[in-house]
Amino acid sequence: MVHAAIALAILGLAVGVAFRLKVLLPILALLLVVSILFSLFRGSSFLDAALTIMAAQSIVQGGYFLGLIARALFTAVHRTRPIV
Repeated sequence: MVHAAIALAILGLAVGVAFRLKVLLPILALLLVVSILFSLFRGSSFLDAALTIMAAQSIVQGGYFLGLIARALFTAVHRTRPIV
């Protein structure tokens, strides 16, 4: 489970650095379906399934946010400044 969480965080970070919101939304929809199937195959209760879905979505969105911050910092550092 820890490896899956790290992979989801890296996925969110990569999407945040490289893409805009239009790419994140289909990834979150796919992650929702995969999380539901994972919970069904494990035979989880409704509460466990809901917690699995929320945790996976939160990890990806947190990684996406960190990716946006990294992209903004990278852009700010490499922006050319006019010579006065």
